[in-house]
Parts: sequence; structure tokens; C-alpha cells
Amino acid sequence: MSTIQELKAGIHNSSGWGTRLYFLAFTIYFLPNFLMQTTFATDAISHVLRLISYIALLLLLYKIFVVDTWSRKELIIIVLILLSGVVTWRVAQISDYLFLFPFVFGAKDIDFKLIVKWYLYFNTVFLLSVIAFSLLKIIPNLIYYSLSRPTRYSLGMVYPSNIAAFGLFMALAYCYLRFNYLNFWDYCGIFLIACVGMKLTNTRLDFLATILIIPIMIITQRAYRNKKIARYLASFFWLAVPITAWVVVFGSYFYNSDNYLLRKLNDLSSGRLALGYTAFQRYKPNLFGRSIMEFSNAGIQGHRYANGIGRASHEYFYIDSSYLRMLLLWGIVAFIIIVVCLTLVALISTIRRTYVLSAIILITSLSLMFEPHVIQLIYNPFLLYLFSVDDYAIKGERYK
Repeated sequence: MSTIQELKAGIHNSSGWGTRLYFLAFTIYFLPNFLMQTTFATDAISHVLRLISYIALLLLLYKIFVVDTWSRKELIIIVLILLSGVVTWRVAQISDYLFLFPFVFGAKDIDFKLIVKWYLYFNTVFLLSVIAFSLLKIIPNLIYYSLSRPTRYSLGMVYPSNIAAFGLFMALAYCYLRFNYLNFWDYCGIFLIACVGMKLTNTRLDFLATILIIPIMIITQRAYRNKKIARYLASFFWLAVPITAWVVVFGSYFYNSDNYLLRKLNDLSSGRLALGYTAFQRYKPNLFGRSIMEFSNAGIQGHRYANGIGRASHEYFYIDSSYLRMLLLWGIVAFIIIVVCLTLVALISTIRRTYVLSAIILITSLSLMFEPHVIQLIYNPFLLYLFSVDDYAIKGERYK
């Protein structure tokens, strides 16, 4: 063994070094990106926060290429995927995809349950802090008034739907950690969170997705305990991502208000298919994405226009579907890679007959159809499962 190989082996075998490095990167990335979703972050502050988060990228690359052990073929694939992230970042001017796969590959040899615990603890502390700061008027609590729907509160986030999205994925993280012990009171808690979120933010799609957690998890628990009908139903959960991706992409591309089915789906999704159709009319998919000028009602300026304060210098245009954001902003390559990887996570869970992650990906896929935040790691940590350690699968144990 060469000196370099011996050094690398020594680093790799050092107790907990890779884990500490990963969670240091996790923290450095998570806090700035969370703050950028709040009214605390002005444009100038967001720029500084974004620069700070790039430190995490350096730490992850060090872990992947120095601390971790990969075969030559694996390294070639890793480099190609990471390079696709660099190209997309430069073309689309969005850094989310640049960070995504360093965190996915960097999760090698990390206990996935520990990742989910960190995610849940961080989000709980940060979200409650931001809500408290907004109620104390330390940061703005944007309130949206509308004749067509109830008053909506952002509670320190840049838009009310952000609160609802965090609530959905925190509930999913909780279900993953307590999967084998989920009971009536847990489900009551999830129902209560969904109702409070609906009351404050009136985000209907996230409310329905959060409520859907309850029957899906009940079926999944029964499937895990070898109940025949439940296991049969759960064995199809892994198909959710490719099916929902197909529905949204083709439904948006071929949207026609004269088509009854598409019109009803558009109405149920609060006009998302019509917005997707407009996006396809303006921009065609390409390999590595593009920069797209969007105008939403989020943030302090968007809030003013949404409430009729001042005159908007532009029309509303925002791609709400995460599937369409991946396809149009990140490009065909990123879209295919992420859809395949999410499907693999669900398929692995199905093959191992644990089913919990296939159920979570099923609910995630419904949110991917109509919500824009689901491809960000601060919302959705479940893609990080691919190369992490699942102690239960390795040891042949049941979830505890």
C-alpha cells in the first residue's frame, strides 16, 4: 500500500471523523439556507449567508474524496454527477442542485436516522425561534389578505406556504424516527399540526398531504408487520415518483382548459397546471437548465403587491411544481437523476420490506407535484438515504 493510501485508510478508520465532518457541513449549510427563507434575510444578508454555505461544500468534497472509500467506477460516476451540478449552477444561477449530491454522496457511512434527527432538531429549534421573533415583532410577520381566501400568516418566513411545507416534512421525519411506535396519539398530533397549519397559512395542498400521512402510515405499519393486504398495497408505493412526475410534466405541457380532466386537476391544484403550461410556452427544457426570471408574492416586496400596496411592475409568474422547477430550471439531466434517485430510495425500502421510506416518498411525490420547496435539503432530507447506513437492514433487525 502506498503512503497516500495508508494515510487515506488511517483517516477513514479514525473514529467518528467522517460523521463529525458531515454534520459540521450539515450545520454550516443548514442555518444560512434556513435564514434565507425568513424575513430576517435582506438581499445583502442573503448574499453573505450564501457565501458562508459554500464552506460546507468544501468539507463535503474533502469527506467524499479523502475520507471515504469508493471504487474507481464509483468515483467516475460521482465526478460526472458533481460536474453536472457545477454546470447547472453556472447556467441556472441556482445553487440548490450544486449542494444536493455532495450531501447525498457525503452521507456514505453515516447513520441515516442520525441525519433525520439532526434535521428534525434543527428545524424545530429554528422554526420556533423564527415564529417567536415574528410574534415579538423583531422580524416582519407578513400577513396576506384576500377576498377569495382567509387571512394568511407567514410567521417570519417569506411566504405562508413555507411554514406549511416545513410542517409536512417535519411530520414525515417524526414518522420515520418513530415508525414502529406510531400510535393514536402520534396521529392526533399530526392531525393537530395539519389543522393549525391550515388555519394560519391556508395552504390546502400541504394540509391534505399532511392529513394523508395518517392513513398511509397506518397501512405501512401493517405492511411492515406482514399483513397481506397492506403489504400488497405498500408494494406499489415506489411507483409514486415516476407516475406523479409524468402526470405533472405532461399535464402541464398539454394543458387545455377545454379538457375536463385537466381543468379539474388544475382547479384542485390552485391553477398549477395553467402556470406550468405558461412556463412551457416561455421556456423549453434543455440539458442543464437555464436562468428564469420569476415574480412571486413572497418576501416583503411581493407581500406589498399581493396586498395591493403599490403597483406591480410585472405580472405574477412562478413555477410552483418542484418537478417543473427541476426540469426547466435545472435541466433534463438533473430532472432524470433526481427522479431516478427518489425512486431508488422508495424501491430499496420496498425490497427490504420496511416500506417506511417508500411511504414517505409517496407523500413527498404528491408535494413535488404542486409545491416548489421540496427539492431543497432544508425541507426534504430523504434523498440523503441512498448511501447512508441503515443499521436495521444490515443487522436484520426490526425498526425500533
